[in-house]
Amino acid sequence: MKQDHISYLLALHREQDWAAAAIACQISPAQLKKAVAEAEREYGCSLVKTGTVFQGFTTEGEKVVVWAQGLSEAISTLKHVFAVSNSRKAIAPLLDRRSVSPKRLEAPGADSQEIDLMIEAALRAPDHGGLHPWRVLVFPADSRARLADLFEQEKLRRDPLASSEDLRRAREHATRSPTLLAFIISPKLRMRVPEREQWLAAGSALGNLLNAAHQLGFGAIMLSGERCFDVLLCSELGVESTEYLAGFISLGSIRAAPPQRKPVMLDSVRAFWHSGEPSVETPAKSQVCLDSAASNAISESQAPR
Repeated sequence: MKQDHISYLLALHREQDWAAAAIACQISPAQLKKAVAEAEREYGCSLVKTGTVFQGFTTEGEKVVVWAQGLSEAISTLKHVFAVSNSRKAIAPLLDRRSVSPKRLEAPGADSQEIDLMIEAALRAPDHGGLHPWRVLVFPADSRARLADLFEQEKLRRDPLASSEDLRRAREHATRSPTLLAFIISPKLRMRVPEREQWLAAGSALGNLLNAAHQLGFGAIMLSGERCFDVLLCSELGVESTEYLAGFISLGSIRAAPPQRKPVMLDSVRAFWHSGEPSVETPAKSQVCLDSAASNAISESQAPR
C-alpha cells in the first residue's frame, strides 16, 4: 500500500466525511475515492462501506486503519529520531567541546593566522551596540621568559615565603602552553549599553573564541586565578585601570583527551514561566536588579580592577 493511501485512509477515518477528508488531504473527493478504491483492490476486499455518503469502514477496513495508525505512529517516531540525530550532528562541535588543561596540551600551538581566525569568530558574537568591549593580548614565543618573570614576581608579592617549587610552577604557567593569550574585558562608556550587557558580550566573544579553537582541532582553556587581580602585573601587561584581566587562554594540540564531562540535567538550568506562578522565589525589592537606573551607563568613576 502506498504511503499516500495510508494518509488518506487515516484522514477519512478521522473526518468521517469524504469532502472533509479530501480537504485535509488537499485533493478532490474524486481523487480520494479513487485512491481508496486502489487500496481496496490491493488489499483484496472492501475497506469502506458503500453508499452515496460516507457510511463508515467495514470490519476489515477498521483493522487496516488500526494497522495504518500504528505504522503512521512508527514513521512519525522514526522521523523524529532522525530529526533529533541530525540536529545533534549539526551542533556536535558545541556539544563535544571540553576545556583542556595545559598539562594535556602539546606543540604545535595555533599560528598567527589561526589566532586571527579565532578572534574573527569572537567578533561575530552577540554584542549590543557593536562595542567589542574586550580585547585579546597575544604572547609571542620570545616574550614568554619575561612573562614568566612577571608571574614569579606576582607570586612573591602574594606569598613572600613561596617555595622554589611554587615559584617554578608560577613560571611554568607562562611557558607551558604552546600558545598563550590573555583575555581582557574592556568596557566602553555608553549611555544605552550598561556594563552588565558589555560583560555578557565579552563572555559571548570568549565562548566563540574557544569554540573556534575547538573547531580548528586545538585544545583550549581559560584560567584566571589571583594573579589576574594583581595591579602591578596588570600594569605591566598594559591593562588599563578601567579594564579587567579576565584570564589567560592556553591553546595547543591535544596530547591526552580530557575525561568525559559529567551529564547535567536540563531542569537544573531551565524553567518554564507561567503567569502568576513565579518559578523561583521573588528576590527582595532592593535586589531585583543589580543595575539601578543610576547604573544604566558606566560611570566615569568606575572602580579599577
